[in-house]
Amino acid sequence: MLPRSELYDRLIKSLTGADALWSRSGARLEPGELACRAGCFGCCVGLFAIGLPEALALRRAVAELPDSARASVLARATRAVARSAATFPGDAASGILDPDRRDADEAAWLEVVRGVPCPALDLPSGRCAVYAARPTTCRTYGLALRAGDGVALPACELNLAGAAPERVLVTAIDAARLAAVDQALLEAASEAGLPAGAETTVAHALTGTAFAAL
Repeated sequence: MLPRSELYDRLIKSLTGADALWSRSGARLEPGELACRAGCFGCCVGLFAIGLPEALALRRAVAELPDSARASVLARATRAVARSAATFPGDAASGILDPDRRDADEAAWLEVVRGVPCPALDLPSGRCAVYAARPTTCRTYGLALRAGDGVALPACELNLAGAAPERVLVTAIDAARLAAVDQALLEAASEAGLPAGAETTVAHALTGTAFAAL
């Protein structure tokens, strides 16, 4: 079984695979097409699902923060969980999303959390408190996601403004390659004896009872 210290290192290494995908697609961009920059945090507002391996990496990173910074992140996480508890499509106390949740239930929850800042977002700097351990969604958002010959997820509206669909597709991240990164994360968690199929959010990963012993 993979020791926890080795697991964390492996998770971070796997997560950087998403950075490589961004860099590969970003290299195709032309001047003026990318608005992403330090301090731009529009994509850091709103909760979303993450996997257990990403939750573990986040918990470790938050635990290693200085006391004051850690307390701030945890306080923000607690507020985010409380704000969305009534519509959370799963067990809000444990922090686990229902794997069989209905689309309508998830849509209702997403509407509530649309304006909730990520607990790791430091304001007013607009920087991530656990940047090295951020989930794959954070590492790849901004550019479109390509599945086959089509766009599965659009680019951030601030990027590639006015670009033709063909241009958006050329600069998109390959969904199949991103799936390989997710698989590497799951394999690492599995080798550590952890149930890798669970989903949570950044806020619930830090406060949920299901993660207290991890």
